[in-house]
Amino acid sequence: MSEVLIAHERLTAFAAACLEKLALAPGDARLIAETLVAANMRGVDSHGIVRLPHYATRLRNGTIKARPEIAVRRTGPSTAIVEGDAGMGQLVAARAMQQAIALAAESGVGAVGARNSSHCGACAYFVELAVKQGMIGVALTHTDPIMVPPGMKRIFLGSNPIAFGAPGANGPAAIVDLSTTHAAWGKVIVARQERKPIPPDWGVDADGRPTTDASRVVGLAPTGAHKGYALALMVEILCAHLSGVPFGLHVTKMYGEIDKPRNLGHFMLALDIARFTEPGAFRSRIDAFLEEIRAQEPADAARPPLAPGDPERLCAERRLREGVPLGTGVITELNALATELGIARL
Repeated sequence: MSEVLIAHERLTAFAAACLEKLALAPGDARLIAETLVAANMRGVDSHGIVRLPHYATRLRNGTIKARPEIAVRRTGPSTAIVEGDAGMGQLVAARAMQQAIALAAESGVGAVGARNSSHCGACAYFVELAVKQGMIGVALTHTDPIMVPPGMKRIFLGSNPIAFGAPGANGPAAIVDLSTTHAAWGKVIVARQERKPIPPDWGVDADGRPTTDASRVVGLAPTGAHKGYALALMVEILCAHLSGVPFGLHVTKMYGEIDKPRNLGHFMLALDIARFTEPGAFRSRIDAFLEEIRAQEPADAARPPLAPGDPERLCAERRLREGVPLGTGVITELNALATELGIARL
């Protein structure tokens, strides 16, 4: 499939224009556009602007509200709950992290649950909000089931991502953003379309057994087998049970139940470093730690060691220079949406 390079500013303006036409307030539209393009910039294209047509469908059918009344209920010196009112997940998650940061500034720790939300995109964006304030951030969300845990034949938990961020001094922050499944579903779809085999630890067949045949995959395997399963369960409890929203098999499917609100939960944590240690020294130690990782002797000279987050940061630097690559099929779909909304095409 051929690709076209598009400048990130143009892509952000396009996404924001689409979302404004879908009745979002300009500031909200811009924030969501920034989260989508930030994912593209980091190379996480599965959570980038490709999601825009899906959001448009849900905004049009009312399962996502364009102008929700998001409310914050403070429940203690360092805790709060955010009621998302079926709004865009990025708006709800950002409000939750902003509240966590405010609480941490007051008490040292901010722990915030969010409920009645929707798909919030890549979680790295939200931990970076804390990092920009000189804090440590943790962002969690659950998803509809796609993981087949060890010993089961059917999907039971979501890919339930975990994101973490800690600020450096002069170097880049330490950023971790990972799924608790070994591979993304999109990779399986690509292999299926191209009729290529997949590694045996990516997915399982209808009998719950590992398969290299992408066409037989019915669910994804957890990363690290039982360890990824346990981490996904932890995320589910913090995001769903703690916020009182549907869990596990009861979570509304993103695509399979397009006529129902998602009612997803998130969990955001912010830590004020100054309540634990001297912030400047901490940030300098983060720089030193990451540099020591990169300085280790490589097992393969062609592939030097990288710290977590380095591949995404390097991808963002490259795409800032060159543009964001989009397949012609994605551009066709986005332009069709633009035509429907009466805005300029890409």
